[in-house]
Amino acid sequence: MYLVTTTPGFIIESRPRGESGKVFSIFTRDLGLIMVSAQGIRLEKSKLRFHSQEYSFGEFSFVRGKEYWRLTNANQSQDESSNPRETNRNGRNAIKVAGKQKNEKAKNSSELKEIIGRIVLLLRRLLHGEEAHPELFDHIEKSFNFLKLANNLSGEQLKTTESVIVFRILHLLGYVGADKKLNPKITADNLSVQLLDEVGSQRMNINAHINKALKESHL
Repeated sequence: MYLVTTTPGFIIESRPRGESGKVFSIFTRDLGLIMVSAQGIRLEKSKLRFHSQEYSFGEFSFVRGKEYWRLTNANQSQDESSNPRETNRNGRNAIKVAGKQKNEKAKNSSELKEIIGRIVLLLRRLLHGEEAHPELFDHIEKSFNFLKLANNLSGEQLKTTESVIVFRILHLLGYVGADKKLNPKITADNLSVQLLDEVGSQRMNINAHINKALKESHL
């Protein structure tokens, strides 16, 4: 009888295996980083393939195998973000404003994807082996949920968001410590527009700590 383990997880990357399978690298809340195989998941009839996209959160069930954990079930978290429908009530001016907002959101969406990509790349470098980091997992999940709703952030706020997220990752893993010169809210408070505005002036100092930690740890 196989023991099934179910835990929240985040899919960092995947690669094909065999004719129809995949091997996933999943950062889980309860097991840490694990390698997971899923046979037949690339087939159109597979129900699991819709819940196993890269950079997605979900609840996953595994059984331990000889080489890899084996995926038995997956339920992808639902994206609850929504954009309010823009209506044209003021003629041509409203159309111009809506068009401008659409272009700004598209630009932000592109920048957000790049930020998420860089954060995932950092996680690939930092996470090794099956060691649970529940606080780090919760931070990543909350941060990515915040980013999903961040279409209206300015360019400066987006840069500060990335710096704060990365600083917290390094802090939780012990690569950077406390600094009296930095606002303690950087590591304490949930991400919010108010927080970004409060610590935005310290972004250069935050980045200096990040770069020093990465250099000293040879990451």
